Amino acid sequence: MANLIFKEMQSYKGTWIMYLILGVELPIILLVTALIWKTEDGNSESIWGMGAIVLIFSFVFILLMLIRLETRIDEYGVKFRFFPFISSWRTFPKSKIRQIEVINYSPLTDFGGWGLKGNRTTKAYSIIGDEGILLDVGEKKKIMIGTQKANELRSYLADWLES
Repeated sequence: MANLIFKEMQSYKGTWIMYLILGVELPIILLVTALIWKTEDGNSESIWGMGAIVLIFSFVFILLMLIRLETRIDEYGVKFRFFPFISSWRTFPKSKIRQIEVINYSPLTDFGGWGLKGNRTTKAYSIIGDEGILLDVGEKKKIMIGTQKANELRSYLADWLES
């Protein structure tokens, strides 16, 4: 087990969410452009308005594509970051983790969706999916980190807990 490391990086790039956003934003941009050109004959105010809409939609899309959840588990503990909201690594030393397990969860009913979420006892960090690792770090505090590699993580944790 020595020197074995579990790493995972998740993002919205290439997921159905990316295509859904593009599928909604692009037709709206085209529709607004067509309406502005047809009704306003391209005056400067309408061009600025169209530019603002395109800029806002582009900013939202780029922000979503920048979001990534990185997880690293090694002999020292569990680390994660949720860029750009949490840019430095949050670290939980192995000695402070009371329990760790791979779980199935319902993002909507358990945490109110994906992203940075939580309830009274558990903070959740997830990108997509319904599987994650649940860390009990004491003081009635739990951390749930989403994963797309649940089977690989289960076998890794079996060895990790023994060492």
